[in-house]
Amino acid sequence: MLNQTIRGLVVTSIIAGLLSGCAGGTGAGTDTAGAAVKSGEKVTLKFHFWYNEDQDNWKNVYKEFEKKYPNIKIESVTAGDNNSIEYLKKLDLAAASSDQIDVMMFSAPQYYSQRAAINMLEPLNSYIAKDGYKVQDEYYIDPSIGDKIYALPAKKATFFVMMNKNQLDEAGLTVPKEWTWDEFLDYSKKLTKGEGANKRYGTYFHTFPLMTQVAQINQMDNYFLYKADGKTLNIDNPLIKRSLDIRRQAEIVDKSATPYSETISQKLNYRPLYFNEKVSMILTGDYMIPEAGGTDKVPANFKTVFAPYPKVNKNDPTTTLSGGDLMSVYAKSKHKEEAYQFVRWYTTEGIQLQAKYIPSWKKADVNKTIDSLIASSKTPDKVDKESLLNVMKNSIPQKFNIPAPYSDEVDKAYVKEVERFLLGEVDADTAIKNASQKVQEVIKNNSK
Repeated sequence: MLNQTIRGLVVTSIIAGLLSGCAGGTGAGTDTAGAAVKSGEKVTLKFHFWYNEDQDNWKNVYKEFEKKYPNIKIESVTAGDNNSIEYLKKLDLAAASSDQIDVMMFSAPQYYSQRAAINMLEPLNSYIAKDGYKVQDEYYIDPSIGDKIYALPAKKATFFVMMNKNQLDEAGLTVPKEWTWDEFLDYSKKLTKGEGANKRYGTYFHTFPLMTQVAQINQMDNYFLYKADGKTLNIDNPLIKRSLDIRRQAEIVDKSATPYSETISQKLNYRPLYFNEKVSMILTGDYMIPEAGGTDKVPANFKTVFAPYPKVNKNDPTTTLSGGDLMSVYAKSKHKEEAYQFVRWYTTEGIQLQAKYIPSWKKADVNKTIDSLIASSKTPDKVDKESLLNVMKNSIPQKFNIPAPYSDEVDKAYVKEVERFLLGEVDADTAIKNASQKVQEVIKNNSK
């Protein structure tokens, strides 16, 4: 998430119809697909995802898994472009075309819940019971939907602020160990420098829907645009208005954040802006740790330090969004037991061997993983471990809630109205009023 939680899925309704006959699996209790392992027959699993295999060490993951399970071979299906939105379209089309799918991964819970709702995912309850553990005890994220579990959590996301240490020093600012949005705005203003084409902004808000809800999305609970019942609007929450006020203060009043008009007209992206030192700090997630020391494409010429996600009030806890990848077994896979074995192994042992992400598995050695993430950066000495550890150890994950299957439609309707505010066409109250009406229509249409 911040990583790849943009915009809705354009083919879900079509695929829902195509997959209407895709019933959920029977589970380990009656499924005989695992007989191949027992008989010694070779099984090839098709693993669908979006990551770049070479960059993220996936081939070593397959190698290590196949050592432990020599009868199972992993064959990946990925564009390798790190674009989880385009991947979802390809995944759904593969399902509609009856292509082989055994294991799949989701970057955000709404994409997971959408496909669980159309019976695309195998319930894992019986497999888990057979292995004798409780997901809630084993993982930081609980992916339950009602009484069913359709995935195991892979990486755990922690969100924070990446900051250019040289520019902080230049402005006489220290690295915050905890801070409020007011303090964040003050830092942004003090870090802004220059004019015109040479202007350096204090911060940048990307086009992710989350960036229009900055004061609400990291609350411990009640952080969606609708309440827990999936029907009652939550846009009248004062933290939505606070979120828009933060954007207005930074982009319009203080002129310390890249204007939204420039972001969309120039198709700007946070990576080159930050590493080319056009902005001093960015709101992002721990998927950026390996890149904090630069990459071959975009080297880092400065040290990055880390601050926790800002909070609304000084006495609030320091929280982080609760997110991460979820790994599922396809309901129509012919090798469900083997697919589950790969999912369970990867989300425990495999993700640690991979050393690219922070595991959601509670028994993982996080300090060791962070060392590996920093070491994998192009220039590890450009990544400040002390401030990073402070963030990782002291950020409290919010309650993990599974969004409604139509969450993307809600986001799209909301953002469309908020964009008018960001472009100066309407005020915040008008944007919230219009967004409330549009989101209510989405909820009504999906409640029939």
